[in-house]
Amino acid sequence: MKALLNLIGKKPAMAEMVDYDPVIREIGDPDQITLPLEYTGQVRYTPIVTVGDRVRKGQAVATSRYGNTVIASISGMVSAITSVWTPQSVHAPAIVIDKDESPPLNPEELFTGPAPAGDSEAALLRLRAAGVAPPWALPGREWEEGKMIELPRIETVIITGVRQEITVLTSQLLADQQRDKAAAALTRIGTLLPGARICLTVPDTFKHWADAFFAGIAELHYLPPSYRGRIEREVVAKILGYRIPNRLSYRDHGVAVLDMEYLLALIDALDGKAALTHKCMTISGAGLPRAITVRFPLGSSLRHILNSQGLRFSDYTRSVIDGPMKGVAQFTDQTPITHYNGLHLISGDVAPFDPIAPCINCGRCTRACPVDIQVHLINRMVEFDQIEAARGLSPEACHECGLCAHVCPAQRPIVQLLHFCNRDMIHGERYTWTPGGIS
Repeated sequence: MKALLNLIGKKPAMAEMVDYDPVIREIGDPDQITLPLEYTGQVRYTPIVTVGDRVRKGQAVATSRYGNTVIASISGMVSAITSVWTPQSVHAPAIVIDKDESPPLNPEELFTGPAPAGDSEAALLRLRAAGVAPPWALPGREWEEGKMIELPRIETVIITGVRQEITVLTSQLLADQQRDKAAAALTRIGTLLPGARICLTVPDTFKHWADAFFAGIAELHYLPPSYRGRIEREVVAKILGYRIPNRLSYRDHGVAVLDMEYLLALIDALDGKAALTHKCMTISGAGLPRAITVRFPLGSSLRHILNSQGLRFSDYTRSVIDGPMKGVAQFTDQTPITHYNGLHLISGDVAPFDPIAPCINCGRCTRACPVDIQVHLINRMVEFDQIEAARGLSPEACHECGLCAHVCPAQRPIVQLLHFCNRDMIHGERYTWTPGGIS
């Protein structure tokens, strides 16, 4: 009984951003990059280069059915077109480029000046050619033959100047340090999507300057420093005044959601300045007195990013891509990094005391849930293979935000069980592992 009381009395501590370096550090080109060609549920690309081809930084190397492109982030030779494990543990096709000394393409070779103002079709073609998938078009997931899907008109654009993981600072640093460029990009979005509602989320600490700076350009929504107040689906629902179900895309409901970094890449492409070749990421966690934000070529390995800051993958128990609440631990430092915003480093033993301890029915998970589902009941049903019974408790409403697992004193794999339940309900059958990944 005493042990049980001690267990219930545990007070979990949420990761906090105590201090950070405001300077975004530039990382040099690696000797090799790997560019995945498939992003589950989003887009699939086909190579337009072959092994042995020489490519230059800024050159398109793959395209989707809709004309969106993957851009080489270094100059070099295509050394392989193979399969790799992505940060989300998906086995995906990829292009590998070995660096050489060829010069990058300059803006004049890439673009014929700025895209015509107000011309949505010209803007669409420009963004696709620059590796920036337009927020008002399909990204290219529907690669099979067949009719193109008509999309509803975009009524609302939401720019996330705050990332939901409190350890990820990329968007807010860019919003603060590139205010003029962000304002110009918001204005351009308004021109290309006349009549659309333009919204921008920013930290509440920016209120002293953001109100005046973005007045008349965007509708501002200030977010607190707490993780619960920044969960994207909840923020979007609050802005819209209604909830888009998790299994449905924002775009299918006339809503486009994109982060600050992507917005700035969009304006660079439209102004004829640069293609999308680089990414920012915040590194936080164990042994770092201050969180640091770096900017690196897309497709750089986790090893290259860590080594550039004097860090080693082997010094940490977990290297978690994107953040401590929703991130995914990496099993190798060879993972290529493309569309991820954070890296959280953990040292020490973080393994649960029991691989799957029994639920003690304390109800903490349900009280913490932002969408008020009966988390503990769903978990127990899934654990004992009662998927149909779990279906009646709306597991599909789960954001997989991790708050339930964070407060669970028994350290049960709550999010994993909910994830498993939803995938089982979608596909109608169990996943089976094969040498090539998941089938």
